[in-house]
Amino acid sequence: MRLSLLVLAALLACSAQAQPYELAASPIEAGDIRLDGVLDEPAWASAELATDFVQFRPEAGASATETTIGRVLISPTALYVGMRMEDRQPEAIDARLARRDEGVNSDQAAIVIDSYGDDRTGFFFRVSPGGVKLDILFYDDNEGDSSWDAVWDVETSRDDTGWTAEFEIPLSQLRYAGGAGPHEWGFQLARIHFRTGELSYWKPRRPEDTGYVSQFGTLMIPGSLPAPRRVEVLPYVASAVTRAPGDAADPFYNATDLEPRVGLDLKLGLTSGLTLAATLNPDFGQVEADPAQVNLGGFELFFQERRPFFVEGTDVFSMAQRGVGSRRPTLLYTRRIGRSPQRASFVPNAAQDAAGENGTLYTDAPLQSTILGAAKLAGQVGQFSVGLLNATTRAEYGRYQAFDADRQLVADDRALVEPLSNYLVGRARGTFGPTILGGLATSVIRDTRDPAIGAQLPMTATVAGVDVEHIFSQQWRMTAQAVGSTTTGSELAIAGLQTAFPRSFQRPDAGHLTLDSTRTSLSGWSAEANLLKTDGDHWTGGLHLAATSPGFDANALGFQARADVARAEALLEYSQNEPQRTLNSWQAEFSTRIAWNLDGDLIRAVAAGEVSGQLRNFWSVRLYADAVPRFIDDRLTRGGPVALRDAGGFFSVSVNSDSRQPVTGSLSARVVGNELGRIGTGGVLEIVGRPLPQLSLSIEPDVTLTREPRQYVTAFDEPAATATFGRRYVFGQLDATTVAMAARVDWTFTPELSLQLYARPFATRGRYSAFKDFDRPRAFSLPVFGEDLGTATENADGSTTIDPGDGGQSFTLARDFTVRSLQGNAVLRWEYKPGSTLFLVWQQQRDGFESDGALRIGRDLGGLFTDAPTNVFLIKLSYWLG
Repeated sequence: MRLSLLVLAALLACSAQAQPYELAASPIEAGDIRLDGVLDEPAWASAELATDFVQFRPEAGASATETTIGRVLISPTALYVGMRMEDRQPEAIDARLARRDEGVNSDQAAIVIDSYGDDRTGFFFRVSPGGVKLDILFYDDNEGDSSWDAVWDVETSRDDTGWTAEFEIPLSQLRYAGGAGPHEWGFQLARIHFRTGELSYWKPRRPEDTGYVSQFGTLMIPGSLPAPRRVEVLPYVASAVTRAPGDAADPFYNATDLEPRVGLDLKLGLTSGLTLAATLNPDFGQVEADPAQVNLGGFELFFQERRPFFVEGTDVFSMAQRGVGSRRPTLLYTRRIGRSPQRASFVPNAAQDAAGENGTLYTDAPLQSTILGAAKLAGQVGQFSVGLLNATTRAEYGRYQAFDADRQLVADDRALVEPLSNYLVGRARGTFGPTILGGLATSVIRDTRDPAIGAQLPMTATVAGVDVEHIFSQQWRMTAQAVGSTTTGSELAIAGLQTAFPRSFQRPDAGHLTLDSTRTSLSGWSAEANLLKTDGDHWTGGLHLAATSPGFDANALGFQARADVARAEALLEYSQNEPQRTLNSWQAEFSTRIAWNLDGDLIRAVAAGEVSGQLRNFWSVRLYADAVPRFIDDRLTRGGPVALRDAGGFFSVSVNSDSRQPVTGSLSARVVGNELGRIGTGGVLEIVGRPLPQLSLSIEPDVTLTREPRQYVTAFDEPAATATFGRRYVFGQLDATTVAMAARVDWTFTPELSLQLYARPFATRGRYSAFKDFDRPRAFSLPVFGEDLGTATENADGSTTIDPGDGGQSFTLARDFTVRSLQGNAVLRWEYKPGSTLFLVWQQQRDGFESDGALRIGRDLGGLFTDAPTNVFLIKLSYWLG
């Protein structure tokens, strides 16, 4: 009641902001505020008020249904923000618990600070009534980096008229220009009233506005600000114990492997906006392993970066990505740094010959390359944002021992499997009125003096480019970028680069490609342009044009699925954000995408439509469909002649229940088909339950059924195959079933102490039939061995022997397979003081394989628990000094 009277008195005093959406921070001395979640210090009563919050949803533009009041104080060391959330049903305030940075569904209060004042960078801090914290770094106006972790504190309290949040944000965690004032920062306050699904802001936002930071109000900082003094040291100690199955006769096998390590992370504020981050012997262990997948295509799989040093600060190094195109090369893919050694077969022929046909070879190689050290310089210098990242990985060696048939040691040595490598990234971007200009360069230098490594890996790889964004008006903008690449190395390494899947220079029917085995360098370019309508009452959209030359390569430090492509894409979207009779909001979208290789072949064309909306009961529905006409596939034969692909279509539907309920669910289903008989169906169901405020349970079963009539199987030299340039390309019909289920249990004892359990069983079975011969370029239908030509004999071991019947050699193919895995972990996390954590982790991995393609649930589920496990036990303690 005392706090409610304080709110009433402050409202009656009408100490509102001097002008709309401008708020002054009241100066205080250090120690004037005791952080307890109760705004009872005198300084709070005299602070200016931020009131009259406006809904963003569900009734966009309407006044918030509950009163919210914000205040700001500033001391020489910290910014304090007090938010009071009145609630006419205080007993219904949702205060469920979750681990820090988890997207908990509950009431929320948030502040966002643009201390740069650049309308593009925002430091976001959010808390729930239960004290669950979340922070995000916003960049490029509306892009968010949830991996950013600041060291800050907040306390909350509840009473009989609502709840209160009291934030303490150390100035050391913000980036700003110090010196004499006054200073103007961008500022926003937000509240989620979970029970009604209402999101409201102090400075109103419209759902159709794509800008975020640029829509903030103003926070006035009177007087001078001290120059930021930021020194943060985070030492850690850790130890991992690994128990794995193996061969007792293997001289390199240890049933138990102990790996103790220590390391240090350092952050140093060099100027008001520039920070140096460095790490020695970094701990880049992943709490969750990459999800199991079976890759039957030629494209490399993309996995999310999880290592803290690399995920933090990605905003500085990103090229301008505003645009409707989504298939551009990614110039910085930090998982290349510390990757698995790239030389898989490293035992020399002499050692294999010494062992003989009945001998035994044993090998031991590291799973990842060791990062000796890494440093990152990032921040703001005047009107420029700059970033510099450098990392060095050491040379890695694999050990081998060879024994002859009498178990006599005949070879014992080591071989280089990954060279000493240095990775460098530089980025700068400046704002010049309505135009933003930027540049990015990456460099990889490897020590390839070892001939075996030099034959596989290029010595240098350099990528450099520029990007521009020009804002014509609040509604219209243009973005563009142009990038070039140069890679150098031995003739063998550059030949391998030319024949790699993204390029396929060896294609025999490509008029614009020539494989040159004498080259010692490869260069190329990639460019794109986007015209975007990003704002408006209802209509938005854009046009995207892009092209990548055959010689462009960004994969040394980036991620590039393919080169040799030109694309045109268009997008038109209609949004209705005013509540209707049955809908809170809905959107409709139409897009079309066309792509060619630089030979002029149409390699993709898609027309797609999507409709989504949220019902008045807060359920949401999304429908998507696309259609694809016949097109040329220049990757189907993995470097062979092009093929004509079939027309088809795809349809999906997803439904999400009301997230405010104790039990929520989502269901998505998909189906794909084409004129050759390709069929794919699948569905994912996720159910999340919260029987207690501190307990969350979820299961997510996933089932996919696929029939692919033309699945690539193999290719080999065959003089009789004259129509396909002396190589035979074999395809088959693949019927595959994949089942997986992710299960989680999250128990949050306090916002600082949590236990997470995770398990994901996975199984895929594949069965090949109707093996086919790719008998001519641009073929559409393929003759079947044993029906249209030659013979196909099924063997007792599950393989098929094929005599092509055209004078060519016979060959035998495996027919069926079943792959299964089980991943699981348990993570106990305790943030015993802000910025300092203790982790206790247990990870388990089980893998199995069957040579038949029958998916037997009992056998495969049982096999998951009888397959030999690999267990990792990890303890890590870090202590933040700042």
